[in-house]
Order: sequence, then structure tokens, then C-alpha cells
Amino acid sequence: MSEKCFNMTWNDEYRQITRVHLGLAISAMIFQLLFLIQVILNRSLRELSMFWVYNYLLTDFLILIQTFMEYILRTTLPYCISHTLFYILCNLEAYITSYMTVLEAYILVCLNFTRYYMIVKNCNISREHPRLLIGVTICLYTFSIAIFVFQVEIFQIVTLHSHQQSQNCHFQYHDIKTQIGNLILVLLIPTILNLYFMTLTAIHVRQSRRTVRMQANKHVHLLVQSFIVYILWLGLWSPNVIVTYVFWNRYLGAITRFGNLTNTLCDPVIFMFIDRRFLKVWKQTLYKIVRSSRRIQPTTTSNEPNVSTVVVK
Repeated sequence: MSEKCFNMTWNDEYRQITRVHLGLAISAMIFQLLFLIQVILNRSLRELSMFWVYNYLLTDFLILIQTFMEYILRTTLPYCISHTLFYILCNLEAYITSYMTVLEAYILVCLNFTRYYMIVKNCNISREHPRLLIGVTICLYTFSIAIFVFQVEIFQIVTLHSHQQSQNCHFQYHDIKTQIGNLILVLLIPTILNLYFMTLTAIHVRQSRRTVRMQANKHVHLLVQSFIVYILWLGLWSPNVIVTYVFWNRYLGAITRFGNLTNTLCDPVIFMFIDRRFLKVWKQTLYKIVRSSRRIQPTTTSNEPNVSTVVVK
């Protein structure tokens, strides 16, 4: 008895959309790699105070890897694959997408919380409490996957969407209560916490700006960076969260995914050109390149052979 066939390839219409996704992902990956190279080559950028920034950008990097792998698999797999392979790939696709969404939302909470403590309480949690930092990181990465494992495998209030050729694998929620509950957990709670910590930090910076001007300017810079990063995340990423948890539509999902990939493109650019530490490194790198190009200037020599003139008397 022949085994039933399962098809994971996209149709031609959806494949055209994903090619645009791919182009955007390639652009984002270039900036991600430029950012990574700067961190590797400059020891001053490898600080514990940047821990949550690097975690946040790591999730962006993994999202881009997922985009590339998804495109490769769905355009190269044969039209007929086994149920086992289909089940593994489809589950991975659904879990990774949901996992990264929760992870990014709460990593931003941790980033704004640590900056709040650093600016308002004058306490660098990354340096003074490294064990706490490790513990929170482990809990965060475990919690982000556990909430879906419990819902899908244990309580079975969420199931894997039955695959169609023109859609991606995603979770299907059985009732409106589950949808709203996940939306509150993934979007509303992180948004409230982020706005709360950023507002408290902004109030403190405004009140203390006149006292210690140099330190206040540094804090304002960090605060502006936090607001830009979070507003972009809220504007570009949250529409996809709402579409995923409230009403799934393949075309809406494709449109909101543009926002996700645009966000991964903007994030490294913000940190590279708004953060003073990275801006300083970029200026130093540019100075070295200009200086090296001036040193290695080719001397103009004539290609014609040097023919000595012989005078015959």
C-alpha cells in the first residue's frame, strides 16, 4: 500500500510574493553581518551591558535564517513527501515563528528594564548581578517555548493548521478566549511593561537633566534609541502578531511579514548609527580606511620603455 503524499511547495502566485520577502531578507542579512563584523573586530563593543541588545539582534538573525531555509525548502522539495517529513518541517515552521515572536517581545522588556535600572537606580544589572542575568535568560528562552508546548501538546487548545499549498504552517486557535489570551500574553503585557519602564526612565532623565548634563545627555541618547527600536517593533511587528492570533489570512500574513523583515533590516542600522559606541567604531573604521587608501596611492609610471637616444656622428 503506497504512502499518502504531502505537498509543501508554494503555488506560483505565492512564490512571487516570497521572492520579494527573500530580497528584503538578503538586504537585512547584509546589515546584520556588518554589525556582527564590527562586534567581532572591536573588543570595546563586547560588553555585558549590551547583552540584551545582542540577544534581540540574535533573534532577528535567526528569523532571517528561518526565512532563507523556508524559501529553499518550499521551492526545492518534491511535490510528494512523506507524512513524517511533512509533520517535522511543518511543526518546526509553526513553532519557530511563534517562538521568535514571544522571545523578541520579552527581550525588549528585559532591555528596557535593565536600562531603567541603569539610568534611574544607577545599577548595571549585567555587571553587578551576572548570575541573575543568566537565570533570567534561561527562564525567558524556556518560557517562550513552554507556553506553546503546553497549549499544543498538553491542553490541546491549539492545533497545527491543516496545510494548504498556498499557505505557511501555523497554529490554529479553537476559540476566541484562546486567541485573546495569547494576544494579551504576547503583545499587550510586553507593551504595557515596555511603555511603563520607558516612561519612568524619561521622567527621571527630564528631572535630572539640569544637574549632571553630560551624564543626562548619554541617558537621553539611550532613551531615544529605546523609543525608536520599540516604536518600530510595535509598528512593523505587532500587525503580524494580531493577524496570527486574531484572524489568519494568507495574503494578510504575507503583507504583515514585510513588516517583520523590514524590522530586522532596521534594527542593526539603528544600533550601528544611533548608538554612540557603534558610531565611534564606525568613524574609526572609516578613518583607517581613508588613511590606508592615502598611504597606498599608486605612483604614476610610464608604461613606455625607456629608450636612450644614441647620437651617431
